[in-house]
Amino acid sequence: MTWVRLLIFSFLFLLVSCGRVSQRSPDNTTKADKEFEYGKKMPPASQGIDEKQMLKALEYLESKSFQDGINEVVIVRNGKVIFEGDSVKSKHNIYSCSKVFTSSVLGLLIMEQRVNLDDKVSQYDTSLLELYPDVTFRHFATMTSGYSAKGRSRWNDENEDWSHSPYTPESPHFKPGTHFEYWDEAQMMYGKILTSILGMTMKDYLTRKVTDPIGLGEWSWGTEQSWNGTEINNGCTGVVVNALQLARFGQLYLNKGTWGENSVLTREWCESAISNQVDSETPVFQGDRKNVKGSGSYGFNWWVNSTDGLSKMPDAPLNVAYMSGLNHNVCCIIPEWNMVIVRMGDDGNPPEGKHVVWNDFLKIMESALLE
Repeated sequence: MTWVRLLIFSFLFLLVSCGRVSQRSPDNTTKADKEFEYGKKMPPASQGIDEKQMLKALEYLESKSFQDGINEVVIVRNGKVIFEGDSVKSKHNIYSCSKVFTSSVLGLLIMEQRVNLDDKVSQYDTSLLELYPDVTFRHFATMTSGYSAKGRSRWNDENEDWSHSPYTPESPHFKPGTHFEYWDEAQMMYGKILTSILGMTMKDYLTRKVTDPIGLGEWSWGTEQSWNGTEINNGCTGVVVNALQLARFGQLYLNKGTWGENSVLTREWCESAISNQVDSETPVFQGDRKNVKGSGSYGFNWWVNSTDGLSKMPDAPLNVAYMSGLNHNVCCIIPEWNMVIVRMGDDGNPPEGKHVVWNDFLKIMESALLE
């Protein structure tokens, strides 16, 4: 009967082994969640935050929002969620917050030594040789490229941005580096160039390199035409996530690119991305988007606080940085407080400007700090 016992033992061992395997695959979030208590709300006081004052700050933020209010707000301190709105798992477009996803692709390509920040992009896309021979990746990431595409807006208005042919270059608005101009066509072209270098979609690349390693989970990214049979994720918009997921992406930058024991992005890239990269004396181009003032207030597609920025936040910590998208979508990181705050919605921008509202919100929020 020895062989029978051996057979039973082998069968049981196989079952246990299979159980162990199934517990460890294919979930990428287990290890990542040791870094970020995803969806596990902690008492604010446990992380040095006075709940009463925090709610006072949130009441102010809600007063400056429209119908979505603070339903999609997440506050994370020390890697712990201390506040969740009622709809933090609702997924939708985060609009121009998507631009940070695009520039994160550049950060990874630099890390892999496939490109350099000051490479001329025309060496990767010959369609830019004639009109944009000196534009660099730095110019695209800081909205100082001067790039514009052929045609007027697809939205049937007088705006020249968002044409139907964003990848067909037109005469530049200015010499690269001489002005700041928040221009979505430039960001679309930026995404096309990165896609051509990758030979795959930016979404697939980021999923493998960033979002799976940090346990982000399922997300999507809309496309804007294709290149050589490869879909081009829209470099300026179209990322679809929920507030908890966006907070996780912000936490990666707050961590200076590390997640647990893993280096996902380089510290150098993250520190540069969330620091001002556009001199405050750089004039804003007087075109269709002249109301968007990034001089002294813009990193690598992150908005940043500074002493002399045109969109400065004088009552907020100096090193605050935030992603900013239409409809009051914001992912704000405050290194001084070891905090990430996300507000998402689909309900319109505050008319005062997000930098004004968030300056006042963070001023109230500061009073909630117990340590």
